[in-house]
Amino acid sequence: MAEIAQDFCDLQEVWFIPTAVPPHKNLQAIASFSHRAHMIQLALAGRPDFRLSTIEASLPEPSYTIDTLRYFHTHADSATDFFFIIGADAFLDITTWKSYRDVLQAAHFVILDRAGYDSREVKELITRLDYEPDDSSQIWHHSSFQKKIFFLFVPAMPIIDISSSDIRQGIKENRPATGAMPTAVLDYIQTHSLYV
Repeated sequence: MAEIAQDFCDLQEVWFIPTAVPPHKNLQAIASFSHRAHMIQLALAGRPDFRLSTIEASLPEPSYTIDTLRYFHTHADSATDFFFIIGADAFLDITTWKSYRDVLQAAHFVILDRAGYDSREVKELITRLDYEPDDSSQIWHHSSFQKKIFFLFVPAMPIIDISSSDIRQGIKENRPATGAMPTAVLDYIQTHSLYV
């Protein structure tokens, strides 16, 4: 997803930001923040344009996207333009996020289609949020917001259907997750007995 969004939006860097204390998840079902950050670092090896940011560990708990985006806006060059890469499944819950309208005004959203999600449902939500499509229906504009929504839905798009929940469940059931992640990450999970 990161590579597709990077190519489509011509992004110089893609930052991976693990959530320190996710407000919508059971903390017992996920690995600790330090384990998740380390696994991301392993997965990004050899990609200098892909970076890990652990900023959420120093922000107030629970971790809210609006707080993270406000932090970056405060500490970044004023010319920096932020893009938030998200799967269609997660975007469909955006109206449950804290200050979601402020979130939509703080960054361009790059939504990538996920298997099992109807693109019409995503487009209906974008429309309910008062966005209008351009001619290609991939870039959506809002009359009051400067930030756009890019909905990258291409039927032949080569997005691997990987769900972190499915991977964790598979590991718990002793089903190999080979091919779903870099070998170094899988080795780390096994070495530290995560998700068992």
